[in-house]
Amino acid sequence: HGKGMEKIDVYVGEATFSDLGPTVSLDIYFAYLFGGMIHKLSCRIRPYEVNRGETDRVLKQCSEMVYASIISGADREETAHRIVSMFGAIQRVEGSRPKVAIFGDLYTRDNEVMNQDLIRTIEAAGGEAVVMSYSEYMRMIASPYLKRWFGEGKYLDVVTTETLLAIVNRIDRTYYTIFEPLLGMPYLEFDRGTDDVLKPYNMTQYHTGESLDNVLKTTYLSSYHENLALFVQASPAFCCPSLVSEAMAKDIERVTGVPVVSITYDGTGTFRNDVIIPYIAFPRKRESAGAKASEA
Repeated sequence: HGKGMEKIDVYVGEATFSDLGPTVSLDIYFAYLFGGMIHKLSCRIRPYEVNRGETDRVLKQCSEMVYASIISGADREETAHRIVSMFGAIQRVEGSRPKVAIFGDLYTRDNEVMNQDLIRTIEAAGGEAVVMSYSEYMRMIASPYLKRWFGEGKYLDVVTTETLLAIVNRIDRTYYTIFEPLLGMPYLEFDRGTDDVLKPYNMTQYHTGESLDNVLKTTYLSSYHENLALFVQASPAFCCPSLVSEAMAKDIERVTGVPVVSITYDGTGTFRNDVIIPYIAFPRKRESAGAKASEA
């Protein structure tokens, strides 16, 4: 291909970036934390904004501010308070739209080019998108992986990850109290027994990968959002884990009481997101998740 692509190196280190040093690792964590909170605030506020485009303007300003604060080493708590102040100043009307949670392939669900601006489609159809920050996602999947590593005898990985997780949890809680009033929901606790979550799907803690992550995510999001109207699975074409998750759609609906629509983006440019519009325009009354789970 050329055009500079041949000069790109591929990072093959740890997911925590710890091999690049503690300072770099911490800066990257804060980039994920603040980026995730800004993304969640945008999805929470934009559907109800009075002046169209104001949320996007604040989103851009806050993103640039976070970048500058990480580069300069500015006070992180002060940055968090400034973000909340800027988003809180956006004029908005009171309301409650059907909530639509996005799960699936890590890249596809979070890239608006790949998923054809899925969040904007949800909002244009009258819904509110529910997303999970990457720092929350990492906390969510930690427990089953730690159990599996322990069973496999990877004790050093377990000790290292548990130490990092304890630090992350403490930092997350501190900063979430700043964002919580605007987000309007409590700190996400991923404390349910993994075996209990996986049992209705005939899965165990030794399963791994995207399908396991999807089961955990749909379970926790459905328990934290009572008015969830729809799950949207965003997948790239020819992705085996996505096909496995898509085959589990009926089980996810049976357990959570929330319908699932799977969208596959094949790169042809054909618009795919319109399949979710009827589910938002005519949201189905959610059945009791507890009843569904007991039937499982």
